[in-house]
Amino acid sequence: MSERNERSIDTAAKAVMSAETASRRARALRQISSHTLRPALAALPVNAHTLPAARMVIDQVMRAVAPVLSGTAIEAVEDGPVRAEWVRGPRATRDDAAILYVHGGGFITGSARSYRGVTSRLSTATRLPVLAVDYRLAPENTYTAAASDVSKAHRLLREQGFTPDRIVIAGDSAGGYLATDFVIDSADRGRRCVAALLLFSPMADLALELAHRSGRRDALLDLATAHAAIAHLTDAPQQLRPGSGTPLPPTLIHASRDELFAADAIALADRLSAAGAPCDLRLWPDQMHVFHTLAALVPESRTAYRASGRFVIEALESPAAQAI
Repeated sequence: MSERNERSIDTAAKAVMSAETASRRARALRQISSHTLRPALAALPVNAHTLPAARMVIDQVMRAVAPVLSGTAIEAVEDGPVRAEWVRGPRATRDDAAILYVHGGGFITGSARSYRGVTSRLSTATRLPVLAVDYRLAPENTYTAAASDVSKAHRLLREQGFTPDRIVIAGDSAGGYLATDFVIDSADRGRRCVAALLLFSPMADLALELAHRSGRRDALLDLATAHAAIAHLTDAPQQLRPGSGTPLPPTLIHASRDELFAADAIALADRLSAAGAPCDLRLWPDQMHVFHTLAALVPESRTAYRASGRFVIEALESPAAQAI
C-alpha cells in the first residue's frame, strides 16, 4: 500500500478510537509531562557517557509507575546466547502456551527487569507465562544483534516444546518494531512463527518520516532524541513493510492518538491489513507513549491489559491458530 493510501491519523482515529475522552488522570499526566519530562529529556544528550545513568533512572521510574504485581514469580534464563526471564503473574495458571515479550526503550535503554510490571500484568491478563528477552542494546551493539536475540528467544520457546500455534509475540515501541520485524521476516520465508502479534505504541519507521509527517507533539518524546537513539543503532534505518499474501498472524495494536508514533501505528495497521493479516488498531486519546507502563497512574492502562488478554486468549483458541 502506498503512503498516500494509508489512513491519516484523524481518519483512523474516528474509526477506531477506544474511548471518546481520556480519564482526568491521563490528561493531567500528559500536561505535567509536557512541561517537565519532555523538555528535560530533550536537553539531555544521547551518548555513551549519559546512557549508563539514564538506564538506571529509567529502570527505577519504570518500577515505580508499574510495580510488579504481588505474587509474581521470576525465573532467570541463561541458555547459551539467550538472556531472558520467565515471568508468571499471580493468576498465570496455564502452561499450554507462552508469550515472548520484547521491551521498548528506543533500542538504547530498557530491560526485562525494568519491564516486570508490564510482563507481570500481561501474564496475569492472559494467565500465561511470559518470556521477556534481554536483547542487546545500542550503542554497544547493532540492530542485527538485537534482532538475533529475539530470534534466539523464539527458538528457545520452540526447544521447550511450544509450537508456533502456542506462541504469542508482544512488544512495545522499539520492541514492537523488533517483534514485528521478526514476524515479517519469518513470513517472507514462508513460515508463520506465532499465533498472534500484540503491539503497544510500536515504531514502524526507523527513518522517522512518518513521525515527522504526523506533526503530533508527544508529551514525552521528541524527534531529535529519537533520531539520536536510532543513529546509535543503525546507519540504514528501514520501515516495516510486510509482503502481500505472506502468512502473517492476527494483530492487535494499541497506541495513543496523541503520541509521536501514532502515525507509525496507523501505517503498520494498514500495511498488515493490506498484506492479509487480520489487524485491530485501537487509538486512545490523551495518553502517553506506551501508557501500558503507567499501570499505577492511569486507569486506561488496566483496561488495555484486559483487552490484550481477551485478544491473546481468543487468538490462541481460533481455528486459524490451530491450523499453523
